[in-house]
Amino acid sequence: MDDWLLVSLSVPPAAGEAASEALFSVGAGGVWEEKPDEDGRLVFKSGFDQDEEMRLMAVLPAYLYRIAEAMELPLTDFALTMELKPGEDYSETWKQDLKPVRVDSSLIVCPSFWTDDLEADENAKVLKLDPGSAFGSGHHPSTFMCLKLLAHLVQNGYLPNDVLDLGAGSGILALSAALLLPEAGIELLDDDPETEFAVAENIALNGLSHRLSPRIGSLNDLDGQFDLIMANLTRNALLELSRPIGERSRLPGRLILSGILADQAPDVLKCFAQLGFYPVRHLGQVEWSALSLVRGLEGEPAPSRILLDPKSGQEIEMF
Repeated sequence: MDDWLLVSLSVPPAAGEAASEALFSVGAGGVWEEKPDEDGRLVFKSGFDQDEEMRLMAVLPAYLYRIAEAMELPLTDFALTMELKPGEDYSETWKQDLKPVRVDSSLIVCPSFWTDDLEADENAKVLKLDPGSAFGSGHHPSTFMCLKLLAHLVQNGYLPNDVLDLGAGSGILALSAALLLPEAGIELLDDDPETEFAVAENIALNGLSHRLSPRIGSLNDLDGQFDLIMANLTRNALLELSRPIGERSRLPGRLILSGILADQAPDVLKCFAQLGFYPVRHLGQVEWSALSLVRGLEGEPAPSRILLDPKSGQEIEMF
């Protein structure tokens, strides 16, 4: 088998999703994330045919420049490396680290290609997922914490009638909600047409085509309001969409917000507080935060950040 090209992008945490999408945009069949480097940057890797080197050297730096410029980050915080590797099936390499994710006793996210036995509780829901070319496998802290917050709400008796997954990506949040909330109506909305096929495949994979149908568009394209809105986006996107999200939130309404770095959480909390939302749970894992907010119910804010262990996902500290 011919040698192949290993491409690595090292980027600041805030640029993780954009870096993954950049690799898919230039033709990656799969992207895997490794442990952060010594500078705390996220590391994304993908495999390409070796004759792609010149093309990738021409287009990937331009992608990184645009990401850095859009996020107002120093270009020196980004790194691109390429390395020839001995012949093997690189199209399968990215799957090696994509193992099942145990969210809690009620939910496990399992890659569609997983063949080993699962250690699951008898009543646990198992979500089969093929991330494909859409962001969201359950391994990234921002997605994992969204699922933790959703499962926590359901475990504590919250049963919303109408749920919105805003920025659906692979559909992981909506699919999990469908499994945990069998009576709820659930909408999936994304503004990227390329996600539609991946979402539809994951819906069919879980036998949920009768309940879920992805929509491409914006919040303005939806009718009605929702009891629960889940949005795993970025700080800037959440701030920009805060008012439309508030308008789509039925009273009493709950939000699960993620894709936020820890030092960005105060900005997001302040913005949504102006719309009447207060935090009832704040999770943290490595550099990331995720928020569970509520509006229209009496109660005291719970601003403490609950830190999750990066490996086990268990609560280890509160501060």
